[in-house]
Amino acid sequence: MVLGSSTVGDAFDLERARHEGLAVVRRGSGGGAVLVEPGSQIWLMLYLGLDDPLVPWDLGTSFLWLGAAVANVLRGLGLPAQVVEDRQPRTELGRLICFGDLGFGEVTIEGAKVLGLAQRRSRGQACFQVSLLWRENQSSLRGLLADDQFVNQPLRVAGVAPLVKVSRQNLQDRIVQAITAL
Repeated sequence: MVLGSSTVGDAFDLERARHEGLAVVRRGSGGGAVLVEPGSQIWLMLYLGLDDPLVPWDLGTSFLWLGAAVANVLRGLGLPAQVVEDRQPRTELGRLICFGDLGFGEVTIEGAKVLGLAQRRSRGQACFQVSLLWRENQSSLRGLLADDQFVNQPLRVAGVAPLVKVSRQNLQDRIVQAITAL
């Protein structure tokens, strides 16, 4: 379980998470928590200089090119991938769980979020973090929230594994190729 930089620790029952066998760590980027399990995501990190044309000063729009690259790969596999191109309203659940809200550049398929993005800027560089859900596992985070008010609130999230006829590694290779071609 990876808490985002703005995730309040007491929002989750961290003892329950540890009892369920989850390691709990914090990343220096992003907002909400993400459940990371082997084979469940395609997780990439990209480092670019702040002077790179792909890194505009506006944090929101700086994700658009990255989301478009991933969406184009998914569309090439026949999926109706859509890139979030404008500011979306924040929800209380989305402040706690990354996949609970949509942000600039993130990708949906039929309204379900499949790609989460985060960024951290420091020392002249931007670090982009990309999490494409191979299998949907983020909904289980609701059960670890300290406040039960969100337990029955649905997350519009999906994994792409049941939707594609390629391996996880093949999809990752296609995404890396698309990004490095920019």
